[in-house]
Amino acid sequence: PKQVNVYQRSPTELVVWDARPELGMGMHEMPDEQIDRVRELGVRFVRHTLYWYQVEKTEEPGKYDAEHLAQWDDLVRRCERQGLVLVVVVHGNPPGVSFANRQAGYRRFANFMGDMAKRYPQIRYWELWNEMEVAFTDLFGARNGVPMRERGRLYAEMLKLAFPKIKAANPEAWVLVGGMSDTDEFPRGIYEGGGREYFDLMNIHTYGVPVMWSFSARGQRVRKIMEEFGDGDKPLWNTEFGIDAGNFVGAWSYPHSWTPPQKDDAFFDAEQRRQWEACLEKNRELGLYAKVLPYQFLAGNERDDDKQIKERAQLPPGMTIDDYGFGIVRSDGKTPRPTYDWLLEQRVNRPIEQAPNLATDVRFRPTTKAVP
Repeated sequence: PKQVNVYQRSPTELVVWDARPELGMGMHEMPDEQIDRVRELGVRFVRHTLYWYQVEKTEEPGKYDAEHLAQWDDLVRRCERQGLVLVVVVHGNPPGVSFANRQAGYRRFANFMGDMAKRYPQIRYWELWNEMEVAFTDLFGARNGVPMRERGRLYAEMLKLAFPKIKAANPEAWVLVGGMSDTDEFPRGIYEGGGREYFDLMNIHTYGVPVMWSFSARGQRVRKIMEEFGDGDKPLWNTEFGIDAGNFVGAWSYPHSWTPPQKDDAFFDAEQRRQWEACLEKNRELGLYAKVLPYQFLAGNERDDDKQIKERAQLPPGMTIDDYGFGIVRSDGKTPRPTYDWLLEQRVNRPIEQAPNLATDVRFRPTTKAVP
């Protein structure tokens, strides 16, 4: 894969970006001891959620919860001190915001994002919403019978308002499309809605068994859509992929009669490590994603409502299905799983750790006659 890529953002802007594949990490909670464990892996990019409704708790726009912001002030300072680069995903409707008044909701969200970008100039990566085409919000038509491509067009309407606010507040900030699980109609809708100029980084989520197939095929599909709309040189990120025991049980009806005999717990651990290794190796081969931030450092099984998963999975005494969830540590938040140990041994970010900055000459083919 190339070390750098270049794209001409506008007639006067040339973006040169580090194309060396880099591993980041998603984190729900961020106590110092967990940050330390992530930094041991050579990881610097961490994805964490800022819930809009926890900051704006009332229907009054711009009225922010001082206590919650103080917690974020502390988090940002700790991340700076420990050398972490925050990728902040912002989502969650506050009171008074819904699909019925979506245009007002888009304006309110844009103002909120401008305020957050101004308050936290240290945060340079803002991811706007999360799987917004299917869940977590109704602002773009999910659960309202809106066709998927039209949902993408509505998302583009929000981008046109939020992007300028963020850039005005912090010209050094970069805007990520919210991680999409739909990799066909929704991204097409974003482009057809005129959203191309209003985000810096394309971004998707890739789940499915086998994990590596979804990771590779969906990314290549989105890259082709980007190329179709003249956006092929823009960075593509993957901010969620992974596997948990529940997906194995659900997909393949565990327990099995193993040949040779093997307990489920050993299989779940070993298969998670194999799937992660396959994905990271494929990304090194293809140079598909500039950054991958898997799900997740600590996350339990998300299908534990399924009775067969709890009762049929053959686990050691004292262990629960959450110990074999999406996390690379056990449910206690500190005991490493084989995937963690493998990452510690492999040090997949070593090339970037050894040379975090590059100086190089680049050539590019201008898309206009203007000189950037």
